[in-house]
Amino acid sequence: MSDSQETQKEAVQEVVEDSSAPEVKDTAVSEAVITPAPAVAPAGRKSGVAWLALILTLGLGTGGGWFYLQFQAKEQRLDSRLLVLEQVAQVKQGGLDTLDKGMQSRLQAATEQLTAKDASIAQTLEGQQRALADLEAQLQEQRVELTRFNATDRKSWLLAEAEYLLRLANQRLIMAGDTVAAQALLSSADNVLRELDDVTLHDTRAAVAADLAALRAMPTLDVEGIYLRLAALTEQADALVIFQLPEAEQRLVQSPAESWQGRLRQGYEAALRKLSNYIVIRRKSSPMESLMDPQWEALVRQNLRMLLEQSQVALLTSNQVLFSESLQRAQHWVAEFFQSDEAAAEALSRDISELMASNIAPARPDISQSLRTLDMAIAQRLQREGGE
Repeated sequence: MSDSQETQKEAVQEVVEDSSAPEVKDTAVSEAVITPAPAVAPAGRKSGVAWLALILTLGLGTGGGWFYLQFQAKEQRLDSRLLVLEQVAQVKQGGLDTLDKGMQSRLQAATEQLTAKDASIAQTLEGQQRALADLEAQLQEQRVELTRFNATDRKSWLLAEAEYLLRLANQRLIMAGDTVAAQALLSSADNVLRELDDVTLHDTRAAVAADLAALRAMPTLDVEGIYLRLAALTEQADALVIFQLPEAEQRLVQSPAESWQGRLRQGYEAALRKLSNYIVIRRKSSPMESLMDPQWEALVRQNLRMLLEQSQVALLTSNQVLFSESLQRAQHWVAEFFQSDEAAAEALSRDISELMASNIAPARPDISQSLRTLDMAIAQRLQREGGE
């Protein structure tokens, strides 16, 4: 085979591999090219074959060039497409990077929020645990109280009633100074303890008896009576008279006498009556003091009334000092009425002096020993029940 034939064969094979022409034509061309010429041919036929080979070579060169140009165009299109795809890939990669950064920032923010929420939840749980602990302590105290006052235990209820009565007696004596109510409450508590009929309450009943004896030894103070006496003196002070004008006497109209001696006597009597309206004669062993100015009457009455009402407040609060000072100052204002209304002023002053001698704050005994003894007895009873 000649060198030209080998070159044509290689060119045809390259064109066939690179082109998209139908396989049938390529095969025919290949067979045509590959088929060797006979070793010995006539001279006329040899020149025809040479021309045919030349035509084929030119056609194959032209077709190879055309196919090569088509291949270059396709390659350029493929390169452009690859470039576009790379640009799109780069854009998408940038979007993915941005999305990744956004997701990472969101994930970090969510992580921080979760951490903060975890801390808040931890604090809330800690607070709830403390609240539960406090609630448990309160429940424990209530259990202790329920143990002390069991509804099914009649003795516990009676002991609670006796304790309440003793506590109320102490309050009435300390806060109001009511010895009568305190004695009644102590007697009621003693009746409850007697109903229990418990040997362990002997000391408690002895303490109650001692407290009752101390209350009975106190002097009796009629607070209500003293208060009403002060109210009556206040009303009496409003009735005191500072200055009173003489009232004109009602006389019968006499007919004139017939004789001149009768008319003279009637004129003399009328003159004496008129003169007696201006002159008042009083016989006193002590010097006469000047009367109070009538314009101060309202002020004097108001001061006297205020002092008597102040002594009532001192009585209710058992303030002995204020009670005595208020009545002593009231005595001073009552003395201003001695010249104008002597009898009423002396009676009022005498009543005030009697009230000043009253002791409205006597020493109060301590009656808390019975309550302390009962509390000790209840505590010992609970200890025995707990040991059992």
